Formats: sequence, structure tokens, C-alpha cells
Amino acid sequence: MKKEELFEALGNMDETDVGKAKEYKRHKTPAWAKWTAIAACAAILVGAIVGIPALGKRNRKQAEGSVKTVSATYPAPVAANLDAQAFLHGDEHWNWWNAYRTKVKASEDLQNGIDGYYATIMREILPSGEENTVCSPINIYITFAMLAEVSDGNTRQQVLDMLGAPDIETLRSNVSALWESNYADTPVLKSLLANSLWLNGKYRYHDETLARLSEQYYASSFCGTPGSPEMDEALQEWTDKHTGGLLHEYVKEMKLDPATVLEIVSTIYYKAQWTELFLPGNTTQEVFHGTTGVTTVDMMHRTDMLGVYRTDTFTSVGLNLFDSGSMYFFLPKEGVDVNALAADPELLAATRYSEDNVKWSSPLVRLSVPKFQASSRTDLLEIIQLLGLTDALDPAFADFTPLTTDRDDLYLSAAEHAAKVEIDEQGVTGAAYTALDMETGAPEPDDKIDFVLDRPFLFLITGRDGSVLFSGIIRNIG
Repeated sequence: MKKEELFEALGNMDETDVGKAKEYKRHKTPAWAKWTAIAACAAILVGAIVGIPALGKRNRKQAEGSVKTVSATYPAPVAANLDAQAFLHGDEHWNWWNAYRTKVKASEDLQNGIDGYYATIMREILPSGEENTVCSPINIYITFAMLAEVSDGNTRQQVLDMLGAPDIETLRSNVSALWESNYADTPVLKSLLANSLWLNGKYRYHDETLARLSEQYYASSFCGTPGSPEMDEALQEWTDKHTGGLLHEYVKEMKLDPATVLEIVSTIYYKAQWTELFLPGNTTQEVFHGTTGVTTVDMMHRTDMLGVYRTDTFTSVGLNLFDSGSMYFFLPKEGVDVNALAADPELLAATRYSEDNVKWSSPLVRLSVPKFQASSRTDLLEIIQLLGLTDALDPAFADFTPLTTDRDDLYLSAAEHAAKVEIDEQGVTGAAYTALDMETGAPEPDDKIDFVLDRPFLFLITGRDGSVLFSGIIRNIG
């Protein structure tokens, strides 16, 4: 989002707009925070950028619990007035593809440097009990890249190490390339990435950090009172919208803890067609032998010349998707545990075609694929600790000074990832979100308490100078 657009979006919001906003959702607290509350975020976000700090004063009467919103500007949809067939056979598709393939090439060149991260995150998340497991490595990568932007020192270095990036500049370049090559909004392909920041209105945030997240990461900002119904509803609505409603079963449980200082939420929604469709008339009822028993499934069938990759542990087949990549299916050899494939060193090699690799072939394949939908939700905290990201989880060591210096006891209190993939005769649909919650090391005091002297208590009576004139303990009355 451009700086001018950021200022305009904030500057045009009056108190009525703010009250309606539900768009896509141990030191003393500084005295100014009690007065500026939600308005603080608006002022900090643009004050130093455009040199007009007075913006905060105008909104000081903003109602508690309302949500201040600054939405990122995403690329406009391509040929939104056309259907898929008209788009594919017209100049609009050719023009879009010429520009898009340049972006794809830039990202292809850096994939080898990210493969180590891909392999690690899949190895840690996918082998898990008897339930289906799904994850989005790119979604997790972008989310933790944003965490690197709000951290510093050894905390940042541990994030960089986990992502396999030598420095923050390289990470920024990687994210930019990944975003440009994986964001598409056409009549044929939906690959929509989105980011958001959920800010506690009681704190001041460094404008340079927030501006970078807005401009380079397309991060919308939402400022309000964490734990309020309004902010929880905005969070759920934003996440549901940007995951196409596919993860509603998980999204409806998303809530912000009152101690939250910042929550980062990143999403992806993906929908692509097979280049060669499965004919619905060829779908039959077949038996599927699962780890917990035998079931009957809808099995799709087609016969075609396909790329096949064979190793001692698996056979892989890839199916192309219009204007996108491919979906690869890995079938373990007899006697090989499917969980072991997640850590197989040749897993990613099967997605990188090479004429020199004799394991590749193009036979006629009689393919049978079950229609399915699978979803899972994963707590990432234990996983990221295993990957060396430990400082962020400890308020004594975490360094989030690029975000704010109002508190020095911030730490990463929660990290959650949810994903869903479903396939049918037409193609593939998927969605994922990753949410990182940063809180203070000690809970904030409640604004309202019950104080009932219905049991023994102590009292003091002081003079004007503070001298203790009387003191006592009341144990019984009457």
C-alpha cells in the first residue's frame, strides 16, 4: 500500500466509520496510551511518514472495542468480465501470461535455496498419527518472514536460520519473488495471498516497521482492543474471507487474548483447474485401504502420457494445472510407511524435472485418483522450538524492538497453522492461514474488578504527609 493511500485511508475515517469498522479484523503502561487508545495506531502508522501527527487527536473519543482498519491494496483481478474460456482464447490471457512468466522465472531461480526449509517444515508437520494432515509451507514462510521484520538481534537470526535465509535483505527478496510469482487473480487461476496485523491500541508502534509490512508484505492493519467482541469478529471475518470460507471450522474459534500486543495472520486461497479434466462419467465407487480401515470412495480415472518419477521408496505422478504448477501424488512402495515419505530426501526432486535424471520417464499411465478433502490444524510452537526458534518464546530473551519499545517483555505466545485441500474432476482448491500472537510477559491489570470486604482485612490510615496514623486488621465485626 502506498504511503499516500495509507494516509488517505486513515484520514478519511471519522468516528462513525470507525464504530462500524469490521473490515479485514514489567513496566507501567504509558499515560498517553490510556487517552489515545485505538487512535494511537492511526497516528503512529502515518505520523512520521507524512509528518502530520495530529491525526491521533481527532479520534480520541473513539469507542472502546471499535476496530480501526487500514486495508492493503492488492493487484486488481485480470479480465474479471470474462469467463474462463473467453479468457484462455483471447489476448488478455496472452498479455497476462507474458508478464507473469517473467515473475515466475525470478522465483524459480531462488527455489533451491528454499528447498531446505520446505523439506524441514513438511517433515515436522505431516507425519502425525492416523489423521489426515495438511500444511502450506509458503504460507508459514511468509508469516515468519513478517515475524523477522518485527524482531531483532538473536531473535531475528533464529527466524532467518529457520527459514534458511542468510540475512534479512535476502529474506525480503525471497518473499517479494514468492509473492509476485504466486499471486494470481484470473478467470482460470485464483492464487490469492493476504497478510494482516492485529494491533493493541494501547501501544505505540514504530512507523518504519509498520510501513514496510504494509508496502512490501501487503499487510492490512487492524487496531483496537484485543479480546473485545468487535475485534474477534473482525479477525474471524477477515480470515474467513481470505481463505474462501474453507477453514470456517477453525476460523470461528480464532480469538485475540486481551494481553495481545500484535497478532500476525497470513492467508492463502488457491483454486486451479486441471489442464486435462477427469470426466465425471469415468468416476466409479472403489475401495480405499486406509490405516484405520477400509472405505468406499469416489475414484476418478483417466489414461494419459504423464511424467513419472520412480525411486526405491515411492513412485510419483504429476498432473498439470492451468497457468499454475502441478499436483504430485506420491505412492509409497510396498512395505514403506507413508509417514517416512515426508522426510524422504528425493521428495522435492520429484517436483523438479531434469532430463539428466534417469528416474524420470513419460509412460502411458492409467491413473486412478480418489476425490478427497483433507484439513488439519497444527500448533507450531513445539515445532519451531525444535527448529531452533527459542528466543522469541521467552520474554527474557525475545527482541521485538523493531515493533515497539513500549514493552520489553513481549514474546511469541501462540503459533497456529491450519490448511485444507480438496480435489475433484475439475481441479484443486485449497486454503491456509498461519497466526502468530505476541503478548506481554505479564498479564495486563483488569480495568474493572470486584472488591468485597466480606472476610478479614487490613487497613491503614495516613496523614497528609503519608505518615501511617493507624493500622489494623479486622477479623470480626459485631
